[in-house]
Amino acid sequence: MRPELDDTLAAPIEDPASTATGARAPSDLPASLAPGQPLGHFRIERPLGAGGMGEVYLATDLALDRPVAIKVLPAGTHRSANHRDRLVREARAQARITHPNVGHIYFIGEEVGRLYFAMEYVAGETLATRLTTGPLPVDDALSIIRSAALGLREAERHGITHRDIKPSNLMIDNHGMVKLLDFGLAAGALDEVTRGPVAQTSFAGTPLYMAPEQARGEPVDFRADIYALGATLFHLVSGKPPFEAETLEALLSKHSTATRPAVPRRAGQPRTSIAAVDALIARMMAPLPADRFASYDELIRAIELASAEHMRPAGLWVRAMAALVDVIIALLIALAIVVPLGYLTHTNMKDTGASVFLVLVLYQTVAVTRRGRTLGQWMLELEVVDVATGGKPSPVRAAIRVVIPSALIFARSTVDSLLGYAHYGLDTIASTILGCVAAVPAVLLIWASFRSVAKLTVWDKLSRSMVRYRARRTLAI
Repeated sequence: MRPELDDTLAAPIEDPASTATGARAPSDLPASLAPGQPLGHFRIERPLGAGGMGEVYLATDLALDRPVAIKVLPAGTHRSANHRDRLVREARAQARITHPNVGHIYFIGEEVGRLYFAMEYVAGETLATRLTTGPLPVDDALSIIRSAALGLREAERHGITHRDIKPSNLMIDNHGMVKLLDFGLAAGALDEVTRGPVAQTSFAGTPLYMAPEQARGEPVDFRADIYALGATLFHLVSGKPPFEAETLEALLSKHSTATRPAVPRRAGQPRTSIAAVDALIARMMAPLPADRFASYDELIRAIELASAEHMRPAGLWVRAMAALVDVIIALLIALAIVVPLGYLTHTNMKDTGASVFLVLVLYQTVAVTRRGRTLGQWMLELEVVDVATGGKPSPVRAAIRVVIPSALIFARSTVDSLLGYAHYGLDTIASTILGCVAAVPAVLLIWASFRSVAKLTVWDKLSRSMVRYRARRTLAI
């Protein structure tokens, strides 16, 4: 049978009370809760959804007069000790996590033979519903996945692995807030925070998004959730899951051994943006857990680096103006050094190109390494960041990004000074060529500004760094 999008699989759970006779105890409860039916201090309004893990209803909290979502055990499983334990573990796992991107638990209780818990009612739609209209824009998808990663990071801090990340378990409320739901398969410590993989007692999860090690029944940790989050991101930007097959066995085999399809290009979406997302998904969905992101902090930083919304790369005019300010500063410093030196040594130094070049390289390298930006970039609210870490570039990378454009800009005057042609000048052809070379950085910056979504020039790529508008310093949540 072809696996469906919302198929959450779990090993069958037998009720110890009924296995002795080989038959399940008969249910004395109605199949579902009726609208208007009281349940503790809640009133059932209407059903929201149902599955093997429980039934969910919209209800009214009569004490606080607010809508809530009620999850109850299906009528046929209400006497099963294992099912009851699973529902309690789900409520406790979700209740431990206090985060804006995780649905909140309000109450757990039992009424008329029904074990249930009340949780935050999220008025909105699941990603599975939103996907019925087609794939999402790349930046929208990255923003959603980042929010989900923030919620999962908080769960991981409590030693909890979700194990069932998929579009139908991520909701977008009416304010655009992403909510992570359904901790029915959550595994991990509920009494104290632990580190390390969690042993699995059954095959559980959704095959279309399941990490290979989870499918094999091996111990899992947060990296299994990162894999499922990567598969979800692929679905969001491409409109379909990364792997599909006619049988469960074939699908799980693809996740372990098949080459993932590339993220398809879409009209109106820059090629560089698609490439960045494809590279991000490739690492999130690496078959081996060790090849995935080593922490949620690392994953969140990578998502931000792939997202124009968070990076806000600086473009042509602002970078050109900052560079002009820095060149003027370097020229003034060079003159302050060279002129007195020439006066003291009685040397006629007509061309200070080499001096300006050396001062510019030294000044920018030190400024970028120590402060993350030069004076010109500070004036225009810019900063230079390492694309891998989001921090300040190393001295070597800072030097690379400075030397290349500076060497081209000051090519003529530097060569003139170093070769001793200050009195005679270069010949016309050489001067023309070097003059054209000096214009190359400007041409490359213009090209990058209009062709690259991250506006990365050659020296940006070689130094693995970029210039962006200075990020707001806010507390991570």
